[in-house]
Amino acid sequence: MIVIKKIKLYVGLIIVGGLLSACSTDKEKSYSFDKVENNTFEHLHGLGYINGGPELVISTHDGLYEYGKDGWREATSEKHDYMGFQAIREGFLSSGHPEPGTNYKHPLGLIKSTDQGASFDQLAFYGEIDFHYLAAGYDSNAIYVFNEMPTKEMGKGLHYSTDEGSTWNQLSMKGYNSELMSNLAAHPSRKDVIAIGSKDGLYLSENHGDNFNLLNDVKMVTYVTMTESGGLYASFENEVAKLRTFAIGSEEEIEIQLPTIQQIEPIAFIAVNPENQEEIAIATYNNDIYITKDNGLNWETIADSGGLVK
Repeated sequence: MIVIKKIKLYVGLIIVGGLLSACSTDKEKSYSFDKVENNTFEHLHGLGYINGGPELVISTHDGLYEYGKDGWREATSEKHDYMGFQAIREGFLSSGHPEPGTNYKHPLGLIKSTDQGASFDQLAFYGEIDFHYLAAGYDSNAIYVFNEMPTKEMGKGLHYSTDEGSTWNQLSMKGYNSELMSNLAAHPSRKDVIAIGSKDGLYLSENHGDNFNLLNDVKMVTYVTMTESGGLYASFENEVAKLRTFAIGSEEEIEIQLPTIQQIEPIAFIAVNPENQEEIAIATYNNDIYITKDNGLNWETIADSGGLVK
């Protein structure tokens, strides 16, 4: 078992002595989601309903954006490159790289923010590992990572933590036989359940990842996300993107209608509103983002090729 020391970091501040408290307060007050200054993005690293929603938040190469009833808003500062971005009810977990010009080490390791990105806790592997494969239970806070950058403290492979990165356990992944995974997806409340999308189908484990079962043999699962009863996954079959639901303990799958304009672009990310399961957001490899509030009957385009749609 790996034991990691935690440190609290306030984003953008390297302050000492009695000034720390006052400056931290000023910094947090100055951070907000406000009028969009840059209405295009090049790299999308995730999306989800942080801090319980109701707004959808996307993580880009240049920081966070928020989409709600009044359209898009942009984080006014702390424009870090949050990779492996995972929304949780308390906020979000992520990895990635600091904004240019800051004094933070590169990479960020594993971090957690509970104030919409104004500050973060540095949980583990600061300056050591950039986790591209990262999953977190929305309510359980169980964290899963697939480490591609072995260190003395963490070898290569799948690991999980139930204490916010203080200790880690490595999983054997028996039954997982694909050479290419799309992403990891943790169950919202069950700490022991994790799904993996792959080029050979959808895999599910109910013992933290020690053993996996192949739920289907759909070729090229491009993304999977989990809900209480099962989840949703996207695939790319015969040059056509598909979006389907699946249920734990059942072979039944239901296809969700996709926007007509999105028939040939693979889906890169999926998010489901935890308070309204009929509200689903999807993003494509082409940086198109769509949202439905009626389980796919109607879709709204909110980003087109990386351009935010007002």
